[in-house]
Amino acid sequence: MKNRTCKWATWFAVAMLVVCALVGCASSSTASSQDDVDAVATAGVSDSGASSVAGNQASSEPTYNAQDDTRAQEFAVDPNANTEWRTKTDGTKTIWLTFDDGPSENTQKVLDILNKYNVKATFFVTGIKPDYAYMIKKAYEQGNTIGLHTYSHDYATVYASESAYFDDLDAVGALVKEQIGYVPCFIRFPGGSSNAISAEYTKGIMSELVNDVQDRGYQYFDWNISCGDGASGHTAEELAEAACDGDDYTNIVLLMHDSSGHEATVEALPTIIEHYQSLGYTFKAIDRSALASHHGVNN
Repeated sequence: MKNRTCKWATWFAVAMLVVCALVGCASSSTASSQDDVDAVATAGVSDSGASSVAGNQASSEPTYNAQDDTRAQEFAVDPNANTEWRTKTDGTKTIWLTFDDGPSENTQKVLDILNKYNVKATFFVTGIKPDYAYMIKKAYEQGNTIGLHTYSHDYATVYASESAYFDDLDAVGALVKEQIGYVPCFIRFPGGSSNAISAEYTKGIMSELVNDVQDRGYQYFDWNISCGDGASGHTAEELAEAACDGDDYTNIVLLMHDSSGHEATVEALPTIIEHYQSLGYTFKAIDRSALASHHGVNN
């Protein structure tokens, strides 16, 4: 009897050890699984809850957070905004790359190059190709500035009268608002403020518009250097040479185009960027402190 009791006790003890071991393994497995979940949830997050640099390096494109975007308030057209617009150089080596007449199939190519060089630019957009309107939002979310260049860019329509001009400007403003949530205050006249072709449709219209757009809270931006792509037939080498002819300027507003047919401009862009980078220029997108380059009015 004593022998049986001992054997039973021994087997019971062994069984209990096995049960405890199994329970311990299950508990450890559950804890490990939870640790894995927490590790994934906190990967790339610092003590402050912000993503670490290492975590952000997974994406080659800049991140965008609408809640952190102060541009909606700062850049929106506002007749009551008290802005000291600057029309003369501040002496710094600064360049504002500007692209007109897009968006088009070339806009993504331009954005890819800007991202490669970590450079921001300004796009004066139209509604000529509505199928590419989504590129306005994409350009904006990558940190570039959006400006207005009229909806139709048709001189006969735009310069038929002052009211016709503002109707066309309002149309592109509505298009941009659909994409970025507000109407920006930065504009560029088709042909620039110095264009004379507007006289064929309305005498003296530019002399009126340069003042009236500012009364409505807009500011117009011409340019002081052009790559020359407004005329067709130029090679990328020729465009780059013309664009890089601004070494004597401290503040440069460079005119280019990202509309259809300007593949040579896209090809020339890396050379242009590298040239001004080598000279120590800082690349910026237009804001209310940028050089508002103004031409002389010819009509």
